[in-house]
Amino acid sequence: MPPHDSEPAAVRPSAARRGAVLFALGLVLALILTSAALQGRPAALPEVSAAAPSQIPQLPCVSYAPFRRAGDTPFDAALRIAPEAIEADLRLLKAVTGCVRTYGLDHGLDAVPAIARKLGLRVVLGAWIGRDAAANEIQLRRALELAREYRDVVQLLVVGNEVLLRRELAPEALAALLARSRRESAVPVAYADVWEFWLRHGPVLRAHVDIVAAHILPYWEDDPVGSEQAVDHVYAIAARLQQNFGSTPVFIAETGWPAVGRQRGPAVPGRFEQAHFVREMLARQTMQPLQFNLIEAFDQPWKRTLEGAMGGAWGLFDADGIQRVPLAGPLPPDPRWFWLPLT
Repeated sequence: MPPHDSEPAAVRPSAARRGAVLFALGLVLALILTSAALQGRPAALPEVSAAAPSQIPQLPCVSYAPFRRAGDTPFDAALRIAPEAIEADLRLLKAVTGCVRTYGLDHGLDAVPAIARKLGLRVVLGAWIGRDAAANEIQLRRALELAREYRDVVQLLVVGNEVLLRRELAPEALAALLARSRRESAVPVAYADVWEFWLRHGPVLRAHVDIVAAHILPYWEDDPVGSEQAVDHVYAIAARLQQNFGSTPVFIAETGWPAVGRQRGPAVPGRFEQAHFVREMLARQTMQPLQFNLIEAFDQPWKRTLEGAMGGAWGLFDADGIQRVPLAGPLPPDPRWFWLPLT
């Protein structure tokens, strides 16, 4: 085999080419390290005036599901979350909100109203509705019972969540369930779905609800909206819905931003983007009141299988119960900032 320096000059890398490659690699490394260093610095966020100077601002309501611990998933029919674990979660949430929204009553979640009463929290109670008529009946009966027993705690009964989006019931069948719920419920009744489905199916549903519960998620829109315009988008869609439904109140039943995941057009996930969205929503609400529920309380790792990394990263708290989104002051540095380029 000939020695290296006997290679033809035409195939031997030139000093200039080697230098260009090294420069490019150095530039990429510098950009990665700069990005990581920025993650390690506190970041300023919009400030929100609280009722009193010593108080931390609170969110109007936050989605709560208890499936944050390793191996927990709502697809495990045998899983039951202990009341003590639910109470521990709600005690954490009481520091950031006075209201939690639930989505169903299985897995021990029917204990939420009693625990909420004990802690002084309000509940937007969810009855999970799907294709199975027998399961729907069980959910609805239990939800109506809880709404009657805890009418001092349950401020709204949400019958079904994105049932039409999942195409699990026809609008007319859902309307019949809502009509029955409204006749029998001790509290106001709503149905929750993405805002486009409310505009599409409103003529069938609106007579059977007390409140239009709409989901507005700028990151997940068909035409994604960047974080800088996300709050404006939520308010614009809310105004459009209110104009369409007239005297029926509109409740933004889900809005939020993911902390990690893939970019969708101009919509970039991130800790800062998530915190900025939450704080801007709070700040805007002081000037333009809007009833909204933030999704969600805790990261839910099981969602990553369905939605990718971003599915498990919408929480105010991470899966370990550590608060990621502060409601006052700067965004603390990510404690893992130095290792971010390696993860």
